Parts: sequence; structure tokens; C-alpha cells
Amino acid sequence: MTEKNNNNNNDDITLQSVKDSVVNLLLTLYSMLQGVFIFFFRNKFIILICLVLFSGMGIVLAMRVKQVYSLKMIVSHNELTKRTYAEAIEQLNRLAQSKSYKQLSHELNLDETNAESIRGLIAYNMNGGILLGDTSTTREQPFIIEAEVFNNSVADGLQESLLTYFNANKYLKAKKEIQKRIFEEKLVFILSELEKLDSLKKQYNQFLGSSGKSAMFYNNAFNPAEIYERSSEYQQQKESAISWLNNEYQTIKVIEGFKPVIKPVDGLKGRIALYFVLGGMLIGCFLAALIELHKLSKRKSA
Repeated sequence: MTEKNNNNNNDDITLQSVKDSVVNLLLTLYSMLQGVFIFFFRNKFIILICLVLFSGMGIVLAMRVKQVYSLKMIVSHNELTKRTYAEAIEQLNRLAQSKSYKQLSHELNLDETNAESIRGLIAYNMNGGILLGDTSTTREQPFIIEAEVFNNSVADGLQESLLTYFNANKYLKAKKEIQKRIFEEKLVFILSELEKLDSLKKQYNQFLGSSGKSAMFYNNAFNPAEIYERSSEYQQQKESAISWLNNEYQTIKVIEGFKPVIKPVDGLKGRIALYFVLGGMLIGCFLAALIELHKLSKRKSA
């Protein structure tokens, strides 16, 4: 019986201590909030002045910051590695980042006013990885060129300038010219051979028509089946050569070009204004704290 009473007393003490702890915690929080309120109420003018001043500065600065638009273009390459193209784009990006607009205008053969609208250039893989880190040597793979601009009306001009920058490269252009001559000469030869084969097929068909029956055996000098096989091979080679001349002559070609966007992607203006508002609040509180400490030290010295 005595043991049961002791257990009940211990339970009562434990519950009472928990209640007291919760009450003390609430009183402490109340005291802290009261102190913060009194601090802000006493120094409201100082904090408000700092807040207004810094907010005004932030708004003025944010209004002077240019809005940034993001333009994306998907391209395909057929000569150099993707990393080589990425390094060339990075060089252009450095000119834009350093505001070397005259040099950038010269490199891209772009009007200097439009060059000043370019904030930066960067290349990505289709999976979103930065192209500079790509070590693959596979060609004919698309990648993305992203341009950050202050004016999205430069989209068309910038796209053409970038294509010309790569396709008019002296080394690549000379290499492509050699390949072009080879394919053109190959195409001339193929067309000549096809013309000869067509003539043979025509003569053979005339022979069959005049004889009224098909030949079952051929000598080694003439086999009609080989003519048709060879004609089919030349036809495939012809299509391949024409396809290269039409599609592969350029070192880089557009799959999907730049498209002007309406909304800016960079929320820098809002962040600047927010940072200045927070900065004004913090500086106002800091000055108010210094004043409170100064008053407290005077009281203690008195």
C-alpha cells in the first residue's frame, strides 16, 4: 500500500514539473517577444528611416539593371568534336563577359550595338550537361547553344552570326571545300556511269523486244543482271553524294533556331530590391542596438 502511494506521488510530481516547465517556457517566449517589441517601438524611427533609404536605393539600382532573356538554339555538327565547338563558344563568352564588345562584334561580324546586347554564351549537351566537360568524339550529335541577351530582338541576327562564325572558319572552310570538290567529281563520274548503263539497258531492252524472247544464257562479256546491280549501286552513291552536298557542306547546321521570349528569365531586379530592404532592416537594427547599448552604459556609469 505504501509503495502504491509513493508511485502516485512520483507521477504527480512529474506531471507538475512538466506543467511548470511549459509555463516557464511560455513566459520566457513572451518576455522575449515583449523585449523585441519594445526594442522596435523605441527605435522605430531609426529603423524606418534606414528601411526607407535602403529600399529607395534598391529600387533605383534595380531599375538601372537590364533584364536578361535566354535564347536557345539546337545545332548539329559534323567535323570537330563537341568540346572544340564548346571552347570556341567559351572564347566568345569571355569577350561578352569582359564587355569587349568591339572584338565580339568583329568576331561575329555583328553590329556593335547588337553585340552590346549579348550578356553571355554557353553550350550544353542535350541532357543539360556543360559541353566543355564533354570528351566524346562522336559526331552528328546535336547540342544546345544558349545565349543570354539584354534584348531578345537580336535573336535572328545572332543566330546567323554564330552559324557564319563556324561555317566561315578558314580551317573548316578549306577542309569542306576539298571534300566538296571530291564529292562533286564523284558525282560527275557516277552520272557518267549511270548514263552509260542506261544506254546499255536501253539497247538490251530493244534487243529483247526485237527478238521476241528472253535470253537464258550470257557470255562473260555481257550480263544484264550485273548492269542492273551496278546501276542500283551507282544510284545509291549518287543519292549519298547529293545528300552530302545539300546537308553536310556546312560544319554546323541548325535543327531548331533561336526563338524570342517574352518574359525575362533572370529575376535580378527583384533580388536586388529584396537585398536592399533586408540590408536596410539589419543596419537600422544595428544602429538601434548601438544606441540602446550607449544608453545602458550611461545608466551604469551614472
